[in-house]
Amino acid sequence: MPHSVAAELKRLGIGRKIRELRESKDMEIDDLAARLGLSRVLLGQIESDVVPPTVATLLNLSKLLGVGMDHFFADTETSDKYEITHAHERLAIHHDDMGGAGRLAYNYESLAYRLAKKHMEPFYVEFEVTDDPGEALQHDGEEFVHVLEGEIEFRLGDEAIRLTAGDSFYFYANVPHSIRGVTGKPRALFVLYPYNA
Repeated sequence: MPHSVAAELKRLGIGRKIRELRESKDMEIDDLAARLGLSRVLLGQIESDVVPPTVATLLNLSKLLGVGMDHFFADTETSDKYEITHAHERLAIHHDDMGGAGRLAYNYESLAYRLAKKHMEPFYVEFEVTDDPGEALQHDGEEFVHVLEGEIEFRLGDEAIRLTAGDSFYFYANVPHSIRGVTGKPRALFVLYPYNA
């Protein structure tokens, strides 16, 4: 079973790291929230480790604050050349932990969060089945998705793309996109390649 998100957020201090980076750049919380497309209240909850950030928010934060995503998850930077993440070590972020304040319609687990300075970010994602495609997100980088089970739908602008188990999809993440679970128990492997500043 993956780590409890509340305990892991507190242990890793993701929100504290965001706040420290923001303050080191003399950036006001209102300014960063506006640049992320978030409310000041939601960013404050993220910085206080009350609400977990979405994957897209972490990607955008890493770019705006000039760090890799691993900065938020790793306890310390390591010079290791590889990382093994056993099933019980995955860092899980659950939409139920958003407390109604977020836009998450999926649960995600970081599959390699301790290795510093890597270029790819792999995630295991489970989607809620819903008719709501959610808010379209966009960020710099590229994404690869491989559907493991169920059916998911990507919306890129006006185009809807449905994928079922065994299907793969690669796209540039600067295109506004939203994702929803359609049928079954939608699960997928995502690999993100963010363009960091």
